[in-house]
Amino acid sequence: MFTIVFGLVVTAFIYAALGLQFKGGDLIYKHRPKQYLAFLAFALIWGINSFISVPANSVGIVFNQFSGVRDDVMQEGFNFKTPFDKVYIISTEVRTKQVAGVSGQTKDAQWISITMDIKYRVSKANAFEVFKQFKTLDNVDSTLLSPLVQRAIESVTTRYNIIDILGEQRNAVYVEIENAVKEKLSESGIEFFSLVLTDTDAGAAIEGAIEKQAVAKKDTETATEIQRRAEIEAQTKVLQSEAAAKVKLIEAQAESDANRLLTKSITPEILQQMEMEARIKWGWVTIQGAGSLIVDANK
Repeated sequence: MFTIVFGLVVTAFIYAALGLQFKGGDLIYKHRPKQYLAFLAFALIWGINSFISVPANSVGIVFNQFSGVRDDVMQEGFNFKTPFDKVYIISTEVRTKQVAGVSGQTKDAQWISITMDIKYRVSKANAFEVFKQFKTLDNVDSTLLSPLVQRAIESVTTRYNIIDILGEQRNAVYVEIENAVKEKLSESGIEFFSLVLTDTDAGAAIEGAIEKQAVAKKDTETATEIQRRAEIEAQTKVLQSEAAAKVKLIEAQAESDANRLLTKSITPEILQQMEMEARIKWGWVTIQGAGSLIVDANK
């Protein structure tokens, strides 16, 4: 509508200007054919404003003053529109919104304040529905995200104690808040990308108590680890002693078995042969000894 009014005003001004002329020192108005050139200005203004460029990673939502919002959206690049159309550009890029200082009550009636960064985007398929609900992405940030995050945090923190949220259950709480935000955003046609908890604050007293508890737990774990290592070392020594004893027992048993087998293998014939060999050996030794004595006597 603004384009039409502006074009008519400009056309009327040019049309009137072309009909004016000075004659005899006076400014007079007279209709002239060249005044119709003024309509070219109207056509030019109309033509220029009949096209609009939709940036990359964006869509255009068309609102017509007579027919309302068009169901189809304008895609990237140049698009035709009438002078009665107003185009709202909706970005489909990933946006980051920080939601700061959202408070939630815990299961044990404590309060915790959470700050987070949420990444989301409006898909091309859902841009029309998002526009109908919020009109602009700034309205999405202000009227949707903040209340939505508040409800998501409250739905999760009320099921955990404050020490669990800031301690061992932190990751579980983080995942549940992320899932809750994702689910609620999808209900409004918005695509969720990620959520990052940048700060959690439960007050100095609570955080001090949690820190002391963490230190005490660490000390207990350290003492338990030292005791466990001592027990392992003692058990290792016992096992080594038992192993050494078993080795000695096996060696003694092997020696005993060898002697037993040797005893069983000696027959009377073998004993007789051994006795004969011994006599021969000792007889030879005796002869040698006597010979030595004779030699010595002769000397």
